Amino acid sequence: MSKQSELTMNDSINNMLVVSSVSNVNPIESYDPEALRNSLHSEIRPILDALDKLRTQGVMEENVNIPTIVVVGDQSSGKSSVLESLAGITLPRGQGIATRVPLILRLQSCLSEQDSIILMEYENVKEMRINSEEDIEAAINAATDDLAGSNKNIRNTPISLHIRKPYAPDLTMVDLPGITRVPIHGQPENIYEQVRDMIMRYIKPEESIILNVLSAQVDFSTCESIRLSQTVDKKGVRTLAVVTKVDKAPEGLFEKVTSDAVNIGLGYVCVRNRTPDDDSIAVARCRESELFNDHPDLRNIDRSMVGIPTLARRLVKIQSDMVRGCLPRICDQIHKALQKRRQELSNVPRGIMSVNEAVAVFLRLQNEMLNMLTQVVRDGDFSLVPDDCTLHYTARLHEEFTKFAEDLGKSGLLLSQPSKTDEIRQMFSEHQGVALPDFLPHTVLHQLVKKQIDSITQTCIFLVDRVFKYAAEVVLHVQSLIFEAYPHLRDRHHKLAIQVLNETKTTTVEFVERMLAKERTVIFTTNASYLDTIAEVNSAVETARRSDEDDIELDFGLIRERLILNEAVPATGWYREAWEMKVRVAAYSKIMHERLADEIPLEIRYALQWTIVNRLQELTMMQAFSSPEELGTLMQQDSEIIGRRVRLQQRIDTLEKSLMLVSGMIAA
Repeated sequence: MSKQSELTMNDSINNMLVVSSVSNVNPIESYDPEALRNSLHSEIRPILDALDKLRTQGVMEENVNIPTIVVVGDQSSGKSSVLESLAGITLPRGQGIATRVPLILRLQSCLSEQDSIILMEYENVKEMRINSEEDIEAAINAATDDLAGSNKNIRNTPISLHIRKPYAPDLTMVDLPGITRVPIHGQPENIYEQVRDMIMRYIKPEESIILNVLSAQVDFSTCESIRLSQTVDKKGVRTLAVVTKVDKAPEGLFEKVTSDAVNIGLGYVCVRNRTPDDDSIAVARCRESELFNDHPDLRNIDRSMVGIPTLARRLVKIQSDMVRGCLPRICDQIHKALQKRRQELSNVPRGIMSVNEAVAVFLRLQNEMLNMLTQVVRDGDFSLVPDDCTLHYTARLHEEFTKFAEDLGKSGLLLSQPSKTDEIRQMFSEHQGVALPDFLPHTVLHQLVKKQIDSITQTCIFLVDRVFKYAAEVVLHVQSLIFEAYPHLRDRHHKLAIQVLNETKTTTVEFVERMLAKERTVIFTTNASYLDTIAEVNSAVETARRSDEDDIELDFGLIRERLILNEAVPATGWYREAWEMKVRVAAYSKIMHERLADEIPLEIRYALQWTIVNRLQELTMMQAFSSPEELGTLMQQDSEIIGRRVRLQQRIDTLEKSLMLVSGMIAA
C-alpha cells in the first residue's frame, strides 16, 4: 500500500480504530479530519485563498506584510517532524541543517483525491508539478541544491510548496533553517549570523505568527529560538510553542508547560513525533493518543495542550484571528504602495504618437531644461536639486575661482628670497650703460614682469580647462535628467552641447591669451595700491631697523612673508638697488594678479552663461524645427523606458485588484 493511499480518510480512520481496539485506549480526542475540515474550512479557506493570491501576485515586494505562520527552532528540535505531521508528507532530514532555504508550505483541503495537487515554485521555476507525495522530499532537495548549492550553505530564497489534499488543515507556514552556533564541515563560519538574520526578517513583522518548536529534552529558557522570538515579541502575544520529543523526556514536562517561564502568550501544544516504527500518519496519531493518556508524567497535561489535531486546530484558529485583525493594516499598506506606483508611473513619459505630439512634448521638455539651466547657471538657485551638490554650479565655480586667486598669489615674487635679489643684481650688471647710473633700468623691470606672466600662464589656461569641463558635466547631467525617456534626443543634445561649449572654450582661451599678452607687453597701472605697497614695505623696513628687530612680517594680500632683515634687505650698493627693484616688481605683481583674478573668471562666467542659457537653447530650437519629422524619430522612447512603464502599469493593476480583494474581505 502506498503512502498516499494510507492517507485517505477511510484508511486513516481504520488505522485509528485498529490501534485503539488493540491498545484499549481512549484517544485524546476523536481524530476526525473531516470534522476538523468542516468546522473551519468554510470560514478560513476563502481568506487564506485571498492571502495566497496576494502572495502569488507579489504584493509582499511592495512592503505589504501578509500574516504568515513562521516555524522556528533550534537545530534538531523537530521542526520537520511537526510539519510532516501537519501536512502528512515527508520532508528532508539529515545531520546538520536539513532546511537550508525558506520553505513556504501552503496546505489546502479539498473534497476528493481527484482534486489533489502538489506544486512547487522557486526562483525561475513556476508551478512545477510533483506527481506523488513520495517525490516531495527529492524535489525539495533538488530545488535546495539549485538555490544554495550541494554543500551546507543556506540562502534566503524561498521554495514554495502547495499541497492540496483531502483533510489537510488550511494553513500557510514558512519553515526556516534550524539555529546552530557551531558550523559543521562545509558550512560558512558565520552560519549562525546568516540563520539569525533570515529568521529575524521573517518574524519581525507584526503580522507574523511565530511557531516556536522546542525539544522537551532541553531547558526552554536556553533555547536560542526563544531568545530571538522574544526580541520581536516580548509579551509573546503572537508566539505559540510546540513541544516535541515528549516521549524521550516526559519527566517534568507538566511543570515546564504550565509555569510558562519563557512567556509564551499563545500557549503550548505538546506532540509526539512520528517515528520510523509508525506505519502511517494515523498510527502515529493513535500512539500519540496512547502516550498522553497512559504515561504518568503526561496524562495530567490538559487535553487542550496535546496532540497534532489540537495543534492544527489551534494554528488555523490563530491564523484566522490574526488575518482578520490585520486586514485593515494590509489594506492601508496596499493603498500606500498603489499611490507610490501611480506616482512613479506619472513620472515616466508616455509614448509619442504623432509629429505634432512630438513637437509639443519637445517644447515642454526644452522649456524645463531652459528653466533648470537658468536657475542653476545664471541665478544660482538650487531649489530643484537641493541634495545634488554636483549641480550647485555657482558654488563650485566660486571654489575654482578662489583657488585660482590663491594660486596666482603664491606664484608671485617673494621678497623673502635672497636668491631673487642676487638674480636682479646680476640683471642690473648686464644692463649697465643702458640708462644713467642712478636710474633703474626699465628693461630689467620688463624682463621680471615677463617672468611673472610666464609663471602663471599655465595656471590661467588650466582654470579654463577645469571650469569648462565642469560646466559640460552640469549641462549633460541636466539634459540627461530632462530627456531620460528619449535617449536619441538626449544624445543629440549632448553632442550639440559639447560642440558649442568647445567653441566657446576656444574663444575664452584666446581671450586669456590676449590678456596675458597685454600684461606681458604693457606695464601699466593707475591703481594707487602700487605706490601704497612700496611705501608700506619701506616703512616696515625702516621701522625694523630703528628698533633693531631681526625680522619683519609683510602682508601682500593672500601672501604673508617673514623677512630676515640683514639677509633680505641690503643697506647700500647694487644689492640695495636690486632690493628696490624687487619691491616694485612684487607690488606690481600684486596688482596684476588681482586684475587677472577678476577679469579671467568674469570672462569665463559670462561666456558660459551666454553659451548655456542663450546660444545652446537657440541652436537646439533651430535644429529641432529644421526637420519636425526627424524630431519625431529622435523622440522614440528607449525600450527600457517602455518596459518600465509596462511593468509599473502591471504592478498598479495588480495592486488595484489586491486592494479590491482585501476591501471585499473587510466588508464581508
